Amino acid sequence: MDRILKQALSPERGPEARLNQSILKQAEEMTYMKRGRKKYPAVVLAACLTLAFGSITGFAAYKYFTPSQMAEEMNDDKLAETFAGENAVLVNESQEFGDYKITFLGIVGGKDVSKYMGTEAGSLLDERMYIATAIERTDGTPMPDTSDENYGKDPFFASLYIGGLNPNEYNCITMHGGYSEFVQNGVTYRMAETNNIEMFADRGIYFGVNSGTFYDSQAYNFNEATGEITRNEDFNGVNALFTVPIDKAKGDPAAAEAFLRELQAEWDAPEEPIEKSESDLAVDDWMETLINMSQEKTLTKEFMDQYATVIESTVQVLKVEGNEVPYSYQVGEDGSGGSGTCFCEELFGKEPATGALGILGYMYSDGVTDLEVPTMTWNGDGTATFAVYMYKVPEQ
Repeated sequence: MDRILKQALSPERGPEARLNQSILKQAEEMTYMKRGRKKYPAVVLAACLTLAFGSITGFAAYKYFTPSQMAEEMNDDKLAETFAGENAVLVNESQEFGDYKITFLGIVGGKDVSKYMGTEAGSLLDERMYIATAIERTDGTPMPDTSDENYGKDPFFASLYIGGLNPNEYNCITMHGGYSEFVQNGVTYRMAETNNIEMFADRGIYFGVNSGTFYDSQAYNFNEATGEITRNEDFNGVNALFTVPIDKAKGDPAAAEAFLRELQAEWDAPEEPIEKSESDLAVDDWMETLINMSQEKTLTKEFMDQYATVIESTVQVLKVEGNEVPYSYQVGEDGSGGSGTCFCEELFGKEPATGALGILGYMYSDGVTDLEVPTMTWNGDGTATFAVYMYKVPEQ
């Protein structure tokens, strides 16, 4: 799995050393800390694509979804309400670069603005900022849907930047950022998030979208003397750059310096090995075996039943449509859920035997006691059975 993900996500240009360190550190934190988030797939095999968004609703009054409607599509009612409030800044500014058009839809920041915000991860995650963006093709050709094999082949990096600070060092990755996105009517909608940096409003805040997986120093110019960030007009690719229209009165130099000190202390802190319990180690071993068996087409129901329990409410017999099995599910009223498409040949092989079983990924948020594994079983009669298994914690 690591090899597959590395091949699929390897960028042409690598990030700075500090950025690499920050990514690795955040990956460890996001894996092991409790964030109170709704669970989404932590790993998705090449045989499926999973979305954790709700149904898409119509929107005819404007060309694009509003930021509030984007949040609704991502099942975040609290963020939708925040974007509809008086603190949200709606922008709707577009820039075009060759084949692509980038539209900065809006931004909002504050404390407890989303129901998915972390509550136990330290002050740097107490307040967040969310940025809504639409990405589309200039010639009207639809962007690849999330179930399309071309989805993600032209990656984009979206981030906030702070006037006076080198964007190579201060960007959405080093400031605990991330994003969610979906595609509707040929437009990719991305909701990026990062630390709330309103305290830098008096310095000037920028929002940029560049081609690639990470910040590209060739896409922008940073003037160390003035602190200004500008586009490199000679860059061959997307390098959108917007000035975020946040009231400069929100600037707070004291809070800004405190933020920078805390961020620097985090970067300078020696990395400590994460101690894993026996249960953690057991689930690591089990997941490695499970993934290998699924890839080698040797996974069986007997193996799953030995180590996990079926969540009966998720069991569905679904029709195979060519090489695909569309599916959707929900675990409880407020539990994890998703929808996507299973690609049968990739999961089961070209001539699958009746009863062939494969995993579509796995998800967890609160440790091994909450580990779920979506699976698909080939029935041999034009149908396949979807089911989610819950891992059995070994007795101590």
